[in-house]
Amino acid sequence: MAQQFTWDHTVEFVNDLKQAEQAFAEQGLTASYGGKHVGHGTENSLAYFNDNYLEFLTLYSRSEALAETLTRGQIFHEAGELLPEFEGFYRPALHVHGIEAAAERLRSKGVELGEIVPGNRTTANGEEIRWQLLWLQGDDHGLRYPFVIDWNADEATQLERYEQSGLLHRHAIGEVNTRRAIFEVPDPATISAHWADLFDLERTIGVDDEGRKYFDLAVGGGRDWRFVAGERNGITELQYTAPAGKSFDITIGQARYRSVEA
Repeated sequence: MAQQFTWDHTVEFVNDLKQAEQAFAEQGLTASYGGKHVGHGTENSLAYFNDNYLEFLTLYSRSEALAETLTRGQIFHEAGELLPEFEGFYRPALHVHGIEAAAERLRSKGVELGEIVPGNRTTANGEEIRWQLLWLQGDDHGLRYPFVIDWNADEATQLERYEQSGLLHRHAIGEVNTRRAIFEVPDPATISAHWADLFDLERTIGVDDEGRKYFDLAVGGGRDWRFVAGERNGITELQYTAPAGKSFDITIGQARYRSVEA
């Protein structure tokens, strides 16, 4: 049986968490300090959009981050390598139930994998949250692969955790939901077809309002990843649905966040 992959969250590398939080606050969105990845050299701020969230990630210790290996702590090591020069979207995460089965599927598709490793984060109030991570090694035509996370909980339980933690319903402009990620890549047809096969995602093809051909992958929750032709070779934009009359358009480094019509 195919493993189900759904879009969990997206990481942006930033140099200053407070500045990122302020940029969101100025347009009615809330991102709040999450905590330190103790022993891994990074810390984050988080913004929740229903069961999909955004993670701003920065360094608190470059030496700790660089001490991580790519097979066990890819995100930490690469934060140490890329910051402060690169400030922009890093890569998205896909959620699965049963990370061992996910690893078996990906390995059968010929992808080189790191180890399945435990993750942890200490929150501002001292609570430790734990999960499991799987790093896909290498890239696809220069595009970073997503990484895989297993929260050891189903969607309803995870959403209830967010509710109980007070992480939802915090945006000043009202309820905001993640709709789409835009990937600009040199060969959207080939890359989107490979990712559709790799992660067992439905793929559709269309033309956007600017006349660009796009390739959409359905990543759960009515959301999609849209691949269009471009030179950036990564995510350039996250799009959201917002209450009527409450639009926003924010740029942090090379990353753009904006509201679109539902």
